[in-house]
Amino acid sequence: MATEKPGLSTRITKKIFSKRYLENKRFKQVMALSMVNVIGIPLSIVSSMIITRFLGPESYGDFKFLLNVFNLAVVIFSFGFFQAGNRALVLNHDLMKGKEYYGAMLIILSILFIIMSIFLISYAFFDNNINEKGLRNTLIFIIPFSWIFLLVVYFEVLFQADNKIKLLANSRLYPKLGFFISVLIIYSFFLNYTGNKLQIILGFFLITQILVFIYIIYKINPSFKNLNTRMREIFYYNKTYGFNVYLGSLFSVGFAQLTGILISYFAKDNSGVGYFSLAATIASPLSFIPNVIATTHYKDFSTSKNIPRKLIWVTILISASALLLTLLLVSPFINIFYGQEFHPVISLTYIVSFGIILSGLADFFNRFLGAHGKGGALRNSSFLVGLSTMAFNLILIPRFGETGAACTLFFSGLIYLSSMSWYYRKLIISLKDFN
Repeated sequence: MATEKPGLSTRITKKIFSKRYLENKRFKQVMALSMVNVIGIPLSIVSSMIITRFLGPESYGDFKFLLNVFNLAVVIFSFGFFQAGNRALVLNHDLMKGKEYYGAMLIILSILFIIMSIFLISYAFFDNNINEKGLRNTLIFIIPFSWIFLLVVYFEVLFQADNKIKLLANSRLYPKLGFFISVLIIYSFFLNYTGNKLQIILGFFLITQILVFIYIIYKINPSFKNLNTRMREIFYYNKTYGFNVYLGSLFSVGFAQLTGILISYFAKDNSGVGYFSLAATIASPLSFIPNVIATTHYKDFSTSKNIPRKLIWVTILISASALLLTLLLVSPFINIFYGQEFHPVISLTYIVSFGIILSGLADFFNRFLGAHGKGGALRNSSFLVGLSTMAFNLILIPRFGETGAACTLFFSGLIYLSSMSWYYRKLIISLKDFN
């Protein structure tokens, strides 16, 4: 008996350990993705510190304005196909078939890129604001590489559906790390450069993104077998789910991206765009906590009747703590690291932080609804948020500039959270009634 007990004990211990490991898989993914976001925060902030010193308020605003233009174009010209691919992958459990979906989505991405490029070229030549601010040539310079903005969405939406958390983490961290190295090079060798500094920044930005994204596509190892079948399936999911989400995103995300552009149209230069964008950059980590938790539980949400109450409260408490810390530290942080030129960012960050925390918590419930295929609910909510955002922007930005944009972000976040909470409660009631 003495020799049997250790063997029995070992087997029991292994069984318990195995069970605990499986139960904590999502927790480990949460921690891994959170660590990536934590590492990314100082990389982004230090990069912005160097860029603002290199460019100054006006050119930094030009940089952010151009990024807003491309991000808005991605929202307009995605037509719901990324969300359709998301739906295909979340329902798929075959590894080879999953690779075929990735391959089919790359073909669709290429078509979207061509359509988007044609529009952007027309915009560069015919928009008065672009020409008045001297950005036409710079915009045309970026257009051939604008597929990288589509790839950002490709990685973000598809990896969470397929629970490829490691690749998702890489797609978030490596571009920031590469760009951070680039701005260090710029600071070391181009600080006294007298030419077009904006194009130097954009050139390094594009190179780092391209190199990282090619590597990530290689790691995906997409397959182009059964391409016609997979394309038809994705078009089907786009018709039944993706396009509904797209219509909503066109209103909510699209109008949010339009905020920075509207600041430019109602101002003599783009410095206000820079101030608002910097405030959003500083406050953006507040959305990471609910997003990370929801992303790593996305696959589980698709088979759950509700979100565990403990998970909701943990998310709220951690998010509130992060908000308080941000409000306490932002003033000394801006004064020390950015200087008087960027003092307006402090008051903007106070307002923007509340808006971002509200939107982050709304995204938490959004993920649950998305995992259950509730594209109509997401669409309707997005319509409401988008129209509200546009209305507040048109009322507040002409009068108050970037401060009006910050207030709009707060009000839209409040409306978004209220809408998502209502649809979430409606869904869990229907799931209980069904069972």
